[in-house]
Amino acid sequence: MIFSINNTADGYVVSAFIRDATGYGQWLPLRNFGDRQGDAKDFCWLDCPRLTSSQIKQLVARYDKSFVYMRVNGSRFIRQTITQK
Repeated sequence: MIFSINNTADGYVVSAFIRDATGYGQWLPLRNFGDRQGDAKDFCWLDCPRLTSSQIKQLVARYDKSFVYMRVNGSRFIRQTITQK
């Protein structure tokens, strides 16, 4: 599986390229790290390759751009809510 970091208006978002049974693929967001580029890099390069496909599907299903994460370590994240400006 391929992972990517995108700098969006909402912050640094880590995404995964996922193919379905027909072979069609698309980029789906996993987590938003806000302005924490280092946390996004660590999650993308260190944590994501260790995730199973079912864990990645759960992250995709639970993605909400109104939540920003702070990485404490590879298995612990602190979730914060974005306040609308």
